[in-house]
Amino acid sequence: MTGIIWIVIILIGLIMGLAFYAANFFINVALFRENEWYHTTGHKMMNPDNFNKGRSQYDLTEEKQLQKGAEFWEQPFAADYWLEVGNERLYSRLFQPYPKTKKWVICVHGYRSYGKRDMSYVASMFAEQGYNCLVPDLRAHGQSSGNVIGMGWLDRLDLLSWIQEVLKIEPNAEIILFGGSMGASTVMMTSGEDLPKNVKVLVADCGYSSVYHEFGAMLRSAFRLPNFPILTIADSLARKKVGYSLKEASAVDQLAKNERPLLLIHGTGDKFVPHQMLYKNMEATNGVKESLMIEQAPHLSSFIYEPEHYFETVFEFIHRYCQ
Repeated sequence: MTGIIWIVIILIGLIMGLAFYAANFFINVALFRENEWYHTTGHKMMNPDNFNKGRSQYDLTEEKQLQKGAEFWEQPFAADYWLEVGNERLYSRLFQPYPKTKKWVICVHGYRSYGKRDMSYVASMFAEQGYNCLVPDLRAHGQSSGNVIGMGWLDRLDLLSWIQEVLKIEPNAEIILFGGSMGASTVMMTSGEDLPKNVKVLVADCGYSSVYHEFGAMLRSAFRLPNFPILTIADSLARKKVGYSLKEASAVDQLAKNERPLLLIHGTGDKFVPHQMLYKNMEATNGVKESLMIEQAPHLSSFIYEPEHYFETVFEFIHRYCQ
């Protein structure tokens, strides 16, 4: 009997040791900018649709959108804009085609991407509707400094700073917050803060309900690993390594304090952020809410799959609550 007990103890110790290793590895991969394994292997495992490009109608549409965004990025009314936040130097691209307008949008990119890649086309569409635009690179992304990825939680405070920068330019600005992927969760996490009245409408495309649940989804789908006890250990490690908890980084908890109109968008073919998270976010918010679900669209691709329907829905929603 004693031998069996020792075998059980050894097995439990071995399992916990392996779980700690897996949790530590996962945190290093997910939350630090400089991680070679993510760039060579992890990205393809977590978001395979990014690597399945061909010559379909959607690939051709994406190419055209990226070209339009690149041209917009270099327009004469565009300029680089920098902001010092703590020890970080954050970058954004500022577009002011309409110096006298009060209509502004801040467009926030996704995980391990950057503003030009994800949001230049979106910004160009807003400009066609008469908006000035600010497109930041989140900390540890693009041209912004930093090594710790904020997953929207640290970024929500940076977004508050960017809002204040817009208000320095135009004190009476009416501001739309638009985000995709991690940028969508950044917008939703920001919604629970003490926002100025200038922020009128929120649009969140394929955002996760919390970092804890998003990482749980990735452990299951990409790594084929169980959530427990790995995710519990990872949550504790995150507190020590990056200064925030995976559980506290919750769009759902922040949306419970939100009273602004929110449009939620998701594609049913999303393999990176499960589209079912839209329903959790929808249920959580206290403000006016609507949703748009695009059939079969992969992660952050809804405006590629149904561009006309997508932007008609977005601008109709915005104009309803922000004249």
